[in-house]
Amino acid sequence: MSLLPDAYLDEFSEPAGYVNYASIGPVSRRVRSVVDALLAEIASAEGALADAILPRYEEAVGAIAGFMGVPATHATPLPMTSAGLFQVAFGLLGSGGNVVVPAGEFPANVYPWLRAAEAGGPEVRWVEAPGGRLTPDVVAAAVDGATRAVALSLVGFETGFRADLDGMREAAGDALLVVDAIQGLGAVHRGIGPADVMVAGGQKWMRAGWGSGVMAVSDRALDRLSPALCGWLGVEEPMATAVPPPHPAAAGAGRYQEGTPPIVGAFQFAAAVEVAGLAGIEAISTVVHHRVAELEQVLRRAGADIRAPWASPAERAGILCFRLPGAEPAATTAHLLDAGLIVSHRGDWVRLSPHATTPPEAAGMLAEALGVPA
Repeated sequence: MSLLPDAYLDEFSEPAGYVNYASIGPVSRRVRSVVDALLAEIASAEGALADAILPRYEEAVGAIAGFMGVPATHATPLPMTSAGLFQVAFGLLGSGGNVVVPAGEFPANVYPWLRAAEAGGPEVRWVEAPGGRLTPDVVAAAVDGATRAVALSLVGFETGFRADLDGMREAAGDALLVVDAIQGLGAVHRGIGPADVMVAGGQKWMRAGWGSGVMAVSDRALDRLSPALCGWLGVEEPMATAVPPPHPAAAGAGRYQEGTPPIVGAFQFAAAVEVAGLAGIEAISTVVHHRVAELEQVLRRAGADIRAPWASPAERAGILCFRLPGAEPAATTAHLLDAGLIVSHRGDWVRLSPHATTPPEAAGMLAEALGVPA
């Protein structure tokens, strides 16, 4: 018996061999229908569009905030992960000190800190994670009294290693804990948890499509992060144009908008939250782990070198990287594509990343492609 209800499974129609959710997650029927309906409404231009759409946008923000476990005032939609990380990095300008960032992070969690440092923000303190194991003790060794933030990924994009956020909260001490959750939110995780800032684009495991994302913040983050990139719609009374700018920044997370928020993206993300709620993140996470384990068993029978920095199931998510003896990863990727398996090539590794809707047949397809028993 499946852990996932038919109502959830019926939302998706990607091919069985699609195991590339760490790159892009095919969206649900509900996301598509919500966007289609919204664009049709805009195209019709009947009545005052803003009056009709903006209240529903606020409802979408409320749904997103609920998924993140924060009040509606503490979440704001984003068009991408980078938008939130830039807000945080430039919100620390003038604070001095340092920001601790693991080496090997995806560039989205690198450039904001580098650009802010160039503009006079905290210096970037790189931390090596031996063997790909980004553990709290590794981070704690780099944190000192001048550390303003620790910025890390919930799940490593090349390693699949899942960070211990409770341990990282303790390791960060008084510094803000900033988490790029794009490689886990919606599949193995929900909610801001112990982080001060959590950002994630919705195009991967959330399956909300490009142009969608979220930034959730704690009270501490609101207190400490200057709204340095606050735009016209991130202020109090933005339409009071008779009052010369600048207006005071909005009290909540809306202050981290550079202009008009991604309204369509908010509808996409809220629809994805609804779909995830049909099954629940706990059930989705359980099935994701089952699918990864099935693929790993096939790879081990094929004698693959598996990148496995984890020491327990709690340190794993939905990403599995491998390489075959004597085979170039690019050639393996192409061979699997020919066999109907959509995967990614990342550095010296081939990356598999199944979701909960990936059927058990994917493991059989992999076994056939590699010439090993299913």
